Amino acid sequence: KLAVERRSVFRDWLKNIFIGQAVISFGASYVMATNPSSLFGGFDWYYYNSMDISITVLGYWFWWLFIIPSLRSRRPRGFEKDALDIAFLATPIVSLLAPVVTKDTGLIWDVNFLLVSACYGYAYLKDQNDDDDSGNKKNKKKPAWLKFIYNSLDFGSGQERGVRQ
Repeated sequence: KLAVERRSVFRDWLKNIFIGQAVISFGASYVMATNPSSLFGGFDWYYYNSMDISITVLGYWFWWLFIIPSLRSRRPRGFEKDALDIAFLATPIVSLLAPVVTKDTGLIWDVNFLLVSACYGYAYLKDQNDDDDSGNKKNKKKPAWLKFIYNSLDFGSGQERGVRQ
């Protein structure tokens, strides 16, 4: 029943829009974190209001605000879903704690990029190891608090309507 609902509402062209949004956000966020004056320097408000620090900080927060949510909006499955769930929980921690160590917003953007890449690598390797075991053990290995967090991230995917068990 959920598969029929997804197919009727969630078409491939919409998934492509989310990928495009993630790619555009990726590029724009890098420029914002490293050299925002190349995008906004032509506007008077940029220098008048000292917006450079606000925009550079927004540049590395784009990972959590736009890039990862855009990728998660495609409703991926398997290791990619696990990777994006972990990244969605971990990037705000990096974005909050990294400015204590460095004020270089480009470096913080790079750390977020490496974190998301590492999440993909970890989830892929974990998925490969779980394939060696039976599929039923995969979900039982997770502690209850982690299952609760992951289920909270998936609110709106049909479970609350009783479509998904």
